[in-house]
Amino acid sequence: MRFCTAINCMDGRVQLPVIAYLQERFRAEYVDSITEPGPNRILAEQENAVAIQSILQRLKISLECHHSVGVAVVGHHGCAGNPAGRDDQIVQIQKAIRFLRQKHEAIPIIGLWVDESWEVHEVVDSSGGGDQGEPG
Repeated sequence: MRFCTAINCMDGRVQLPVIAYLQERFRAEYVDSITEPGPNRILAEQENAVAIQSILQRLKISLECHHSVGVAVVGHHGCAGNPAGRDDQIVQIQKAIRFLRQKHEAIPIIGLWVDESWEVHEVVDSSGGGDQGEPG
């Protein structure tokens, strides 16, 4: 069994496209789902300590118990929990990636944007902050 992890919005419209993308991207049979409304904003802004700790605790379980081979932070078009536009959400995804990499340097962490057609696009971390993670 091979797992990867999605830190995804709770919005049901993005679940299946993200799962399908990550199964292929990380060659994983299963995708652990950590869902919050607008998780990219939560991790980027780092203002809600309770939500961040909850996300990190669930990520720890996925990494330690399921030996997740990769993590994705997801933002999407039409998000009720994070109504920011695409460009702002991309920046949030990049900040969230950097935040998570500080805590989990050894695991590939990528960003995903789901557009208005529910197609998944990988986000490039423009900071030059390291590898986006090779498929396992």
